[in-house]
Amino acid sequence: MYKVLLVDDEYMITEGLKRLIPFGKWDMEVVATANHADEALDYVREHPVDIVISDVNMPDKTGLEMIQEMKNILPDSYYILLSGYQEFDYVKKAMNLSVVDYLVKPVDKVELGNLLEKIANQLGEKIEEPLVLSQKLDEEALLAHLSHKENWWIGLSKDKQGDFLIPYYVLGQDWQIVFADREFEGLLVIPFEKPYQENFEKWKLDVEKALFYGSVNLNQSESLFSYYEPIYRVIIQGNLQQIIDELTLLEQIVLENTPRVSITKQLFTQFIMDVFHLFEHLKADDMTDIVKRIHAIVDFEELVAFTKETLTSFFGQYRMNENVVSVLEVIGRDYQKELSLKDISKDLFINPVYLGQLIKKETNSTFAELLNKQRIKAAQQLLLSTNDSIEDICYTVGYSNVGYFYKVFRKLCGKSPKAYRKQIEITV
Repeated sequence: MYKVLLVDDEYMITEGLKRLIPFGKWDMEVVATANHADEALDYVREHPVDIVISDVNMPDKTGLEMIQEMKNILPDSYYILLSGYQEFDYVKKAMNLSVVDYLVKPVDKVELGNLLEKIANQLGEKIEEPLVLSQKLDEEALLAHLSHKENWWIGLSKDKQGDFLIPYYVLGQDWQIVFADREFEGLLVIPFEKPYQENFEKWKLDVEKALFYGSVNLNQSESLFSYYEPIYRVIIQGNLQQIIDELTLLEQIVLENTPRVSITKQLFTQFIMDVFHLFEHLKADDMTDIVKRIHAIVDFEELVAFTKETLTSFFGQYRMNENVVSVLEVIGRDYQKELSLKDISKDLFINPVYLGQLIKKETNSTFAELLNKQRIKAAQQLLLSTNDSIEDICYTVGYSNVGYFYKVFRKLCGKSPKAYRKQIEITV
């Protein structure tokens, strides 16, 4: 409702206007009346109004003088002056104060009604600047801002609109998070319901997905790491075309599930890293640069293209020894079993000492280190994708001693299995 203040030193005039004019017809409400200018000024200092209808001639302070002061308090309000005198000076001064109109008493009901309708239309066209909020809003703060209306919508927009907005920088772009009491044009515009803070955080994750993938699966995504083990078995065979085929499969799986962007970047980093470890000549700094590049990528298509380009570059520089490829394949396939370099060398008809030297030269790791890396990698995936106990995971990945498993895990990951799982729960 638009708020109206009536000001006249004659009580019967203000009461007569309240009864004569159907203010509700134009979504207006007379919220107060005043019998002199200072009373009206005191009122608007505490209670802003949209429209002021005032007599010109009042004792102590005229309506013109009152409006001159009032416009310092309410510069955007609409002012209508009433007077029993058709005097040019009054009209001239009123126009200089940007008064909407000047009506002569007795007031014509139709004339004032037409004027109020015009004002209502102009008020409806006004776009109020939305209030800017902080991103760090808890449930209490959100309730305080949103409690005055029943239904709310949230969405992402390039434009400033709605009742409230939060400037939002995501994936290298500047956006506005908009809260409005009606549906509007924007990205991922949905009804915003309680609990506000929980739904706000979930919505931000979905927005990041929508911007990154171009679409978003709003259902709970499956753990992608359950798909990764067979992909790794292909990677260690060292065939570029097969690896690219697996990357295409991974791309499809990711688009179907649209997991958190950070999870997808972690997964593609792991993919590149596993291929990276096939090549002894590559340096740690090379991988550091790759991780930085992946972190800065803001689009899924770009991530896939960069991964293909990087893999092709790896293979363009080097080709791994076939015997080492065979060892890596066995480790990837049978890491849960009791494996020894001696047994594998028999199957390959090669001296175990020479095979060990080849493995060290090609991968910069020993056979035992490669086996441990594969087992710990599998353990990490199980920690991410299951609720199995750490002891069960230890036995599943091929270790028979839980203490030794903890020791190897901490050495390769920098933290215990329990701490690793807890960290993932916090970040994911």
